[in-house]
Formats: sequence, C-alpha cells, structure tokens
Amino acid sequence: MPDALARATTGLDDKAVRGIDDNSELRDLIAAREPYFLKLKQSADERGAIRLQCPASGPSPAVSCPRFNQVHRVPAPRPAVVDLTNKRATAAHAAAKPTVPIPQGERLRPLPKGELPRICQKPTITVRPGDLGKLDKFRQDRHYLHPTWQDAYRPERANIEGLNGRAKSHGIDVSDPTKRIAHGRVAQTILLALMICSINLHILFAWQQTSEARATATTHEVAPIAGPAAREPDAAGLPPPNGPEIRTTT
Repeated sequence: MPDALARATTGLDDKAVRGIDDNSELRDLIAAREPYFLKLKQSADERGAIRLQCPASGPSPAVSCPRFNQVHRVPAPRPAVVDLTNKRATAAHAAAKPTVPIPQGERLRPLPKGELPRICQKPTITVRPGDLGKLDKFRQDRHYLHPTWQDAYRPERANIEGLNGRAKSHGIDVSDPTKRIAHGRVAQTILLALMICSINLHILFAWQQTSEARATATTHEVAPIAGPAAREPDAAGLPPPNGPEIRTTT
C-alpha cells in the first residue's frame, strides 16, 4: 500500500474522526485503501484460522503488482480493444487498476523468493489466531474509518456518551467525591457499583415509561354471595364465619 494511503489516518484527532462526512479528501483516501487489502478466500474454521488471498491474484485482481508478475511468471496480457463507454470493461482493464509500489532497485534485481513476504511467495496464506504476535490484538473485522466501521462505531459511541452523561448528571454524578464519602478502595468500589445500579434502574424505568403501554385502569367490585340470612351462633356462642366473596374485575 502506498505510504500516503497507509498513513492517511495517522495523527487524526477526535474532531477529524467525527467530521469525516465533511472531509471528502479523507474519505477518498480511505476508499483508495480497499483494493490493497488481502481478499478473504475462506472464512474462519473451528480454530479461527482464515485463508487470505493476494489482491493481485485470481481471475479478477484488484491491483496490478510487478512483483507478483515476476514471481509467478504471469505473461503480459494481449492488447485488447476496450470500449470506453462501457464502465465495467474500463474498470476491469489492468491499466485502470492501482499499481503496487515496489522499490526501484527491486525492479532491476528481483529479490530471492525466500526473502519475500509470505503473501508474495504464494498467492494464498493461512492466518491463525496469534500468528501476528503482539500485533494480533489490533486485528479487526472492519477497517478503521471505513463506512462499515462507522456504521458499527457510531451507535456504540452514542450509547457510551449517553451513559457517561447519565453517570455525570446532577442526579447521581459519580464524579462528585462528596457523594462517595468513604475511605478505602473497597468501599469506593461498592459505592460506585451501587450508583451504577441506580443508573441502570433509572434507564429501565424511563424505558418502561416511554416504550411500554401503560396498564389500563382497573376497578374492583365486591359482591357477597346471595344466601340465607345470618345464622345463629354456634354452641360456643361464636358467630359463624362470613360467607365467601366474589371479586369481579372490569
């Protein structure tokens, strides 16, 4: 990938990330990265290993790579007439695809095959969990600032900011030390957990008030069972128990 594309997001601040919709230059750089990404040839298996393919290989390569042509002995394509009014045919032509930059010295003296990166030695490679070592934690399914990344990032960012706003509101305000007057990390942790629990209860209550239909008002009427008049007291002189009641709900 050219350095200008690889470093397009280096040093971006939070304001630039939020305002990417208004930055057409940055959006173009992000979109120009896509042809250089390795293609997913086979999804993850039960062990998490995936198969990736060089973007210059296959029947429909995304880029043109001089190194790939040298290593794999790809013959030069025959000249063909391209209808410039056909956008699909024009985009499929090798001249319309981005070219992978390689050092000028390598063009004159190609490197031995054993010194090339794995993806250059053979068109497809297998990447297993942990193969990247310390860099493995930076792996992500969606590329940074790509539209698919934004679709996943923005709702979560809004939810997180909303929760932070609730936690720091005047009602609870977890940042106010006067509401957590206790000594010791354990006591502070317990108090903070209780405050977060209160926030969750407020969220559930607000959701119930706004999204659930309120229960309809109910009236209860008590009607005694029709029967004979009061009976005489028993042998002990105690009055008999009252008869059962019917409760009707409307």
